[in-house]
Amino acid sequence: MKKTGLLFVIVGLMLCWSAAFGVVGGGDIAFKPIGVKPVVFSHAAHVEGKDKKCSACHYNVFQMEKGSYKMEMSSITKGKFCGTCHNGERSFDVKDKASCVKCHK
Repeated sequence: MKKTGLLFVIVGLMLCWSAAFGVVGGGDIAFKPIGVKPVVFSHAAHVEGKDKKCSACHYNVFQMEKGSYKMEMSSITKGKFCGTCHNGERSFDVKDKASCVKCHK
């Protein structure tokens, strides 16, 4: 009986530890499109404090496997990928030339 209680304490501590020090999602992802400045996508900036779950984007907008889609600005400006939210309603509009520097740095 004591071993079971100890096991529950250890598992509970591990869950608290991982929640306190865990990295949101996959951390930062760097995209290096040809002919323009790179884009660094921050999972934390898109999730923390925004009441969003990973599933808000993954499986519906983005797949989880690297290289499983070809992301181009022509698709994004038509409301796919980043353009799903960056449409001028939910967030800044990717069609606005002044917004380019918000992602391409």
